[in-house]
Amino acid sequence: MKKVLLIIIDALATRVVEPALLAGRLPNLSRLVDAGLMRAECTAIFPSITPAATCSLATGCYPREHGIAGAYWYDRDLDEVAYFGTDIWAIVNEGAGHYLMDFQYKLNCDRLAVPTIFERVEKHGHLRDAVINLLWFRGTVDHEISWPLLFKLIPGDYEKKMPGPHLMFMGDFVNTLLPRGERIQARGGISRRFGFHDETTADYLLQLAELDSLPEFTLAYFPNNDFDSHERGPLDAEVDLEAIDQHLGHLFEIHGGLSKMLEEFAIVITGDHSQSDLSSADEAAVDLNEVLKDYQLAKAGAAWQSGDDVMVCPNMRAAQIYFQIDSWEDRQPIIERLLEEEGVDQILWCDSDEGLEAKDVQFHVVTQERGRLQFSLANHENGLGKDDYGTHWTWAGDLAALDATVDSSGRIRWGDYPNSFERIAASFFHQSGSIWVTAKLGREFCLPETSCYEGGSHGSLHALDSTSPLIAAGLPPSITLPEKMRSVDVTPLCMMILDLEPPRELGASHIQELSPARS
Repeated sequence: MKKVLLIIIDALATRVVEPALLAGRLPNLSRLVDAGLMRAECTAIFPSITPAATCSLATGCYPREHGIAGAYWYDRDLDEVAYFGTDIWAIVNEGAGHYLMDFQYKLNCDRLAVPTIFERVEKHGHLRDAVINLLWFRGTVDHEISWPLLFKLIPGDYEKKMPGPHLMFMGDFVNTLLPRGERIQARGGISRRFGFHDETTADYLLQLAELDSLPEFTLAYFPNNDFDSHERGPLDAEVDLEAIDQHLGHLFEIHGGLSKMLEEFAIVITGDHSQSDLSSADEAAVDLNEVLKDYQLAKAGAAWQSGDDVMVCPNMRAAQIYFQIDSWEDRQPIIERLLEEEGVDQILWCDSDEGLEAKDVQFHVVTQERGRLQFSLANHENGLGKDDYGTHWTWAGDLAALDATVDSSGRIRWGDYPNSFERIAASFFHQSGSIWVTAKLGREFCLPETSCYEGGSHGSLHALDSTSPLIAAGLPPSITLPEKMRSVDVTPLCMMILDLEPPRELGASHIQELSPARS
């Protein structure tokens, strides 16, 4: 068994990494590729947005399993909004104390419906683990929370402990003593988002290595590339990748060189999603309040109020729409109105709010220029084609709605929207919107209380929002990676390296396991 170091770089885009590698601007990542391999296509879940996408990396599950419907959704069971964005008026509408507690504790301890990779590893008492700055951290060891003074000034009943892995380093909030009593010092403070910053992550990771304290499994998260890609655009944020590359060089040196490190560790590096470029700020915004001006929309971040017709939850380049009383009489006029909006790409829905739990459920895709499509799970006998993971599907309508074709062997070939059938089918469940809508390239959804970015964005099914590379070195020879990886394959891969039973087979059909009607 080898130790595993999993590094997640937020918004890591294949279209940025590949030319940077060829140009020699990422020499240490290049050394890893030379020593191991790179898969150019590691496809995110839908919606391709950080809370849901990183959750799939850390659990090996799709949204309908792990329960995280995006970065902004309506919790039907609790009759409250779950909001994890940064728009101040949405936070005010939700309540600042509620927002902080949801982010810091409730998200992991109440909303997350499946085990994290840390909980799976910790079932095996001989293995230890560590998390550095990842949003998803739930484990079996309680850690004291140190709330910065600024947060203490915000009214709220804050938790004093978080359940995490054996070693837990979460910005300025949690800093676990090492087994020999050492305390790692890392750069944080308000200028570095209270420690949720690449410099802080690097400080923790490199000092753990210097102290020979990296456990059997370590997950380190680098967030800056996402922030800067939003601000400047993905191509202009490459400086963040160059800085991470330098940190990797220092990590290799601490271990006596890359070859020496790979004798002890397998290193896996990927992203949770990628980003596409936006048009100018004025042109990018698709104000769904204006598009649906004939309806009364719930205020962003707030629960239902008297008189509200619909609730719209923008997730950057995707949005989910909820109804007070869910019926086709409510949906159809809104679907037709959305089709009239120039910035809309696809409108998605399924026949049941229970998604795959419903028998013979049909999923629908409607576009302005590329036609309409409905599809469902099938078996070998009645399927019209199968995807890259062996799942059989049947459909009616125009595959161009998802830029798909079928080759002579019956294999579905995806263009601009990779692995769409699986990703769409696994995004609909009890907590998701009755309708999902995606934006055309260059566009992003907003409400009067929320803003749009100026550089890059993500959230949709499009490959430019959804495609990260996966780089792996030091893998045991018994492990063979699929040519096309998915974010849900990363947890199984790491567990296999650790000689643990993964939650499902690496690269195998995922979606049919989620459908009782097909079992």
